[in-house]
Amino acid sequence: MKIGIDGRVLGRRGVGRYLKNLLAALADLGSRDEFTVFLGPRSRTQDLPRNPRFRGLSLGPGHPAWHEQARIPALARKLGLDLLHFPDNTGPLRCRVPFVLTLHDTMWMRPLREAVARPTPSQRLQDLYRKWVCPRAAARAGRVLTITRFSRRDILEKLPLDPSRVEVVSEGLDPAFSKGLPGARARALTRGLGLEGPYVLASGASDRRKNVDRLIEAFALAGRKSPLLKRARLAVTSMGDRELATTTYRQTAARAGVSGRVRFLGYVGEEELKALYQEALCFAYPSLWEGFGLPVLEAFGMGCPVLASNATAIPETAGKGALLVDPEDVVGMARGFHQMLRPALRDRLVLAGRKELGRYSWERAARQTLGHYRSALH
Repeated sequence: MKIGIDGRVLGRRGVGRYLKNLLAALADLGSRDEFTVFLGPRSRTQDLPRNPRFRGLSLGPGHPAWHEQARIPALARKLGLDLLHFPDNTGPLRCRVPFVLTLHDTMWMRPLREAVARPTPSQRLQDLYRKWVCPRAAARAGRVLTITRFSRRDILEKLPLDPSRVEVVSEGLDPAFSKGLPGARARALTRGLGLEGPYVLASGASDRRKNVDRLIEAFALAGRKSPLLKRARLAVTSMGDRELATTTYRQTAARAGVSGRVRFLGYVGEEELKALYQEALCFAYPSLWEGFGLPVLEAFGMGCPVLASNATAIPETAGKGALLVDPEDVVGMARGFHQMLRPALRDRLVLAGRKELGRYSWERAARQTLGHYRSALH
């Protein structure tokens, strides 16, 4: 087959990491299929496989919606491609080339204010575009791929799609998180981020589904009954100053009396993130809604015990490798922090997390994806 893939997301977290690892696994399969990856101005070209069967093609200037709806379909036809793959929830409304769409979840259906407290005009317009395009593109796709059984059920409950065309292709662990750093290097990196003593690690965002306000409240409550947690810090990654300014996180920390113990870190590099997982007391992931929960696998890979939400796709992803709590129960979450200090539980979770990783394979994902490409052509 001659396959085109929309690679404009390469370099982004989340979907960008999904696509990078999928492309690498497709390249490693050794099939005779040829791939054209369409690149935008911000695409990370380093994430393209160094393989003669893969080539990157710059789309040049133009609005992202125009590239999606017109430019990519036109180029696919001109190049004689057999199939297109759109990996980021949206796709073309009219396309003469068959296409596959990865619909990771249905979070784009939420009211925008549930995700962004003060949306900009650009964010409002993008939200309207996705709400209009995503369901219609999914209805036109030859196959819709999603990443968990939970997401498949959710998609079929909310969109009028033929169940026989909606397939689960799970993600895997990024190989970068399969091997730890030397202890001295990891400690030096965390000290460089201002984390000298014990800390709990969490992944943040301004999106309310990340549940950071309740996380801060639970962390503060747990510190009242534990000397270790009372002097520990809560390190929240992926929170730049501009994004933090749109949230109530600092106010929540001040009200809970832990302003001096909550550190909001910006977007850290891959090596720093590995060190943060490796040296943390635990990784807290109390999200209210996830289609998969890739950071859970990263923590498993780095030997970090996980305290996670029991909501949406997270129990499916984590299996027996995490201590699960109700993300809306602050007292229960605080109790979970106390439990995570028990050495026996921590050791058991680390071993269970590594065992759960055996369920995930990018090679398997690539083979399944190729199979669905072929099915979409018939």
